[in-house]
Order: sequence, then C-alpha cells, then structure tokens
Amino acid sequence: MIFLGIGAFLLFALGDANDAYLKSKWLKLCFPLGFCALAAATYFRLNASAGVSNLWCAAGFVFLLLELYALFGAFPAGETYVETDSKRMACCTGVYALCRHPGVLFFAGMYVCMSLGLNLPWLDTAAYCALDVLLVTFEDKCTFPHILGGYEEYKKATPFLIPDIKSLKRMFTK
Repeated sequence: MIFLGIGAFLLFALGDANDAYLKSKWLKLCFPLGFCALAAATYFRLNASAGVSNLWCAAGFVFLLLELYALFGAFPAGETYVETDSKRMACCTGVYALCRHPGVLFFAGMYVCMSLGLNLPWLDTAAYCALDVLLVTFEDKCTFPHILGGYEEYKKATPFLIPDIKSLKRMFTK
C-alpha cells in the first residue's frame, strides 16, 4: 500500500506540472485521484486492532481540519483547483502569512497523530511527510512562480516552511 501512497504524490506533482505547463483537461484529475490514492493507502495501513488512542485521534482530526482549511478554505478553491488556466495571485494572508506551505505542517501533524493514535506504521508517516516536503519544494521552485502572480515577492517576505516571529505577527494582523 505504501507504493499507492507514493504514486499519489507523483499524481500531485503531475497535476502541478499540468497547471503550470501542460494545460491538459484530463490531467486536472490528478489532484483528486492522488487524494483518493493517498487516503486509501493510509486507510489500509491503519491498525486499530492494536489499540486506539482517542486523544491522538482527536488531535489528528484537528490537524485534518487545518489541512483541509489550508487546501480549500484559505483561498477560493474553485479558482485554484478548477479554473487553472488563468494566473491568480499568491495568497499571503491568514495561514499563508505564517509560511508558504502551511499544509505541510498540518499534514505532518495529522500523520504523526495517526501513527500514535491508530498505529499507522512510522515508515508510512516518514515517507509521506518527506514526499510532501519534496512536493512543495517542486511547487515552490518550478510551478507556483508560473501559476501565481506575485509569488517571487511572496517568497521574499514569507518563510518556506518554518514560521518565524515576523510571519506569526503577519498572520494575526492581516
């Protein structure tokens, strides 16, 4: 199943490359297919029979909500995931003032919680978190500068992954 999860990240990268360069109508399906593949790969590796920690599951659910907000609620999702033919402006407010890829932080938190609360193998957590960092590095260097207007200025003002004091203040003042 871990190979299905790895394949999910390849689909995410192909979808990003499509948005920036290829513009294929069919490749717009890469993101939802990748999402389903990763969800399935994760689900089939959970081991609730070894015991469940409700506290870690609750924390994981909070991280899931934050991840969904970062992906679909912090900016117009339709404009981002459906209307990918037109250039849009980089989002630099809210969680995106914190760092350029806050979803990585929430994703990692969610997967760590699943390992602790639902016995997801640590190999899966480590692999998916590493692949997520590779994906956002690819996005940051190769695709987002082509897709998002003002991205170079955004990169100068906002940390890549690790928030700092300035970005924390910006997140709460904008």
